[in-house]
Amino acid sequence: MIDVERFVKDQIAVFQAGEALEKRLENRERRPGRGQEGGLFYGPYLIISREKGAGGNAVAQLAGKRLGWQVFDNEIVDEIAQKAHVRRQLIESLDERDQKTIRAIVGQLLKPKEMGTADYLGYLKQVVLTLGHQGNVVIVGHGARFILPSQFGLCVRMIAPIETRIERIADKARLSLEAARAEVEKTDHERVKLIRRHFGHDVTDPLSHDLLINTAATSVEAAAEIVLTALQQKLGVQVRESRQKA
Repeated sequence: MIDVERFVKDQIAVFQAGEALEKRLENRERRPGRGQEGGLFYGPYLIISREKGAGGNAVAQLAGKRLGWQVFDNEIVDEIAQKAHVRRQLIESLDERDQKTIRAIVGQLLKPKEMGTADYLGYLKQVVLTLGHQGNVVIVGHGARFILPSQFGLCVRMIAPIETRIERIADKARLSLEAARAEVEKTDHERVKLIRRHFGHDVTDPLSHDLLINTAATSVEAAAEIVLTALQQKLGVQVRESRQKA
């Protein structure tokens, strides 16, 4: 089990080291893929959206390892948003101006009916915005595509035919095909509903993403390689050579 507090402290240390270097260079936007919008610097980042059983988490882990970036998957982001002291550590690692900007952006993102009644959603958006501002991160799920500016990251959606995904989940979780089907269909439905409700977008729309990958037609390793190539081409970030090529 991941120690989320240690995970966040490691991310803060990496961010602060990068900030110190950029200040010495006196040109923060020189980091490949980094840019400014609405008074806040963002990027670079990789955002992965996925269907249940399409291999999104596995691709995120492989890509993060090659990039040297931490991977904030669904469970980690969720836990940070729910644990007040961990969330504060992450957000308070920013200077006061950036903290204020993020709070203002969150206020704009929240719908009137959500204000004061959905603290978790506000905390979630604070966490995603903070990670996007720090950059050099891989974020899986949670509507990050609709929270962060797309021009400072690569937005990828992992898909596969439902029968393929059902077989994968049945094998991985040792479920019957019927139980796996119910799990896949329920998760897919909940994810689509959540994005439509809180962000007003259809996460299944191909035009909402830079890249779609059908993992039924490729291995996890090949899918990660496609993602990294697209990230290099869009943002100019550096990618470590794989051991297979070494």
